[in-house]
Amino acid sequence: MDIYEYWIGRNVNYRDYWEAYDAGQGYKMKFESMTSHIIEIEFENPTIDLPLFNQEAIYKTLKGYYHDLKKYCLSESEYGSAGPLFLYEINRGSGIWTFLGELPYILLYGTTLTREKIIGQRLDNMEKKLKIMKEYFGNGIRPELYDSFMKAKSPREIESAVERLFQERIKDIRISEQPFNGNIEETRQTLISLNEKLDESVE
Repeated sequence: MDIYEYWIGRNVNYRDYWEAYDAGQGYKMKFESMTSHIIEIEFENPTIDLPLFNQEAIYKTLKGYYHDLKKYCLSESEYGSAGPLFLYEINRGSGIWTFLGELPYILLYGTTLTREKIIGQRLDNMEKKLKIMKEYFGNGIRPELYDSFMKAKSPREIESAVERLFQERIKDIRISEQPFNGNIEETRQTLISLNEKLDESVE
């Protein structure tokens, strides 16, 4: 993508986008077969008086990093069966991005983003963090994924992108205790703030 495609929509390859959409209809079936939970990522100080200039950069980084996290932290077979992160909505006035994904992976994703850690970096007080989160998410917590996260190495390109994401200032990340049942507001009633719970682990 060049600067003109990003900012003004020049030279968009319409055919490629729509052909990729048509070719990926199996991902709709994949979603239907998944047990999905909500993950809400809230950014500080949304500029509600301005257009959402950074939407594409943030979206692609969030979605791409979720993929890369699975690539570097899962076995080959589990990576092949794991589903992607599905965008549900962007709440323009609050800076909240709502996605749906599988619980073990969004917990790893949310925990590491909350602590502003990039693949390969150490997570402090991990045993205490896992114990606290297990109270809310049970077997959704898989300690081996966190070990894999800290042992993995990722390309500098990924690190740079995630560092830019952290500069956008993530205020909170919330994950639903209950699976998404088709009713977003009902499932939102079970959201747990990772920031709040993980902060308990350092007290």
